[in-house]
Amino acid sequence: MSNHERWPYVLTQPAGLVLIAIFACAFRPSGAGAAEAKPLPKSVVIATHATGSGFHADGSAVAKVVSGKSPITMIVRPHPGPPAWLPAMNDGEMEFGVIVGSDGATAFRGIGSHRRAYPSIRLLMIGAPMHLAFWAPLDSPIKTTADLKGKRVPSGWAGLPIIHYTAGANLVTGGLSWDDVVKVPVAELNENQRIFLEGRTDVLWHSVGAPAVQEANARIRGGVRLVPIRNTPESLKRMAAFNPGTYMMVVKKGAAVGVVEDVPVQSEDICVVVAAHLPDEVVQAVLNVLWEHNDELRKVTPRMQSWNRQRMVSTAAAVPFHAGAIKFFRDKGVWSADMEKLQRELEKR
Repeated sequence: MSNHERWPYVLTQPAGLVLIAIFACAFRPSGAGAAEAKPLPKSVVIATHATGSGFHADGSAVAKVVSGKSPITMIVRPHPGPPAWLPAMNDGEMEFGVIVGSDGATAFRGIGSHRRAYPSIRLLMIGAPMHLAFWAPLDSPIKTTADLKGKRVPSGWAGLPIIHYTAGANLVTGGLSWDDVVKVPVAELNENQRIFLEGRTDVLWHSVGAPAVQEANARIRGGVRLVPIRNTPESLKRMAAFNPGTYMMVVKKGAAVGVVEDVPVQSEDICVVVAAHLPDEVVQAVLNVLWEHNDELRKVTPRMQSWNRQRMVSTAAAVPFHAGAIKFFRDKGVWSADMEKLQRELEKR
């Protein structure tokens, strides 16, 4: 029997079947994930604060780079604030969201402004520090937070309860409480901007670089300027106690519209959070785009300049990282033993 005739015979025998199995295993794609890998979704949603807010600008910048540099279209969906979208994320119905560090930390635990916990949110990455401040007309007698006593200040913040703490932290640096100002109820940032432009409040509350501040600067005669906090050890201690996770930074003159001199401001980190259920592959695909195209991300808006690789992972994190993000950062060599220890501690809370 020739070799050509022998092969069909051999492959029908038990030994031949074993041989087939060996070849099949040899040429099968390695790893279980290769056979089970699911295609990336065509689109995902990133939740932000209302249009015109700094958070909306940040989320839009992230979405622009992800949509332009990957097969995933990231859709920006504005909300009055995190309380409007955190339940959906916790239930696995919202993929991404932009949130400030203290808001994420208290939401995860169900403390402070959050009456329920959202244990199924996870950290994707840390972005830039956010600077929070009151803004007054340029010719206003309000020069520091201490000058807000008896002035009309936006308050209440039913749609964004975290601002009761962030704005309140600014007040305490001036030795004031909410009882020392004339409280003008607002629900969210857009209403806060509208009544300021209508002259119904003496100050605007917003973050440095927010489009709303730029609009106010253009529409208020003479423009607006940032109201600095009082920068003393005692005042900063009061600020941190009122809103844990905040710290002081100095914003340089000209860094953004309305910053007319070097000023001390209340700062905390902007974060991107994700749903815990989100597949690792999706998390890693998005992170890979933001890592590899970091230079482009930082050029989208002035606010994005500090969204650099070095800040993506930090021991200042107050929410556990997503498992897919941990793998990504570990592969990049930036996930340290200290981060591993912090992750274990956060997962226990």
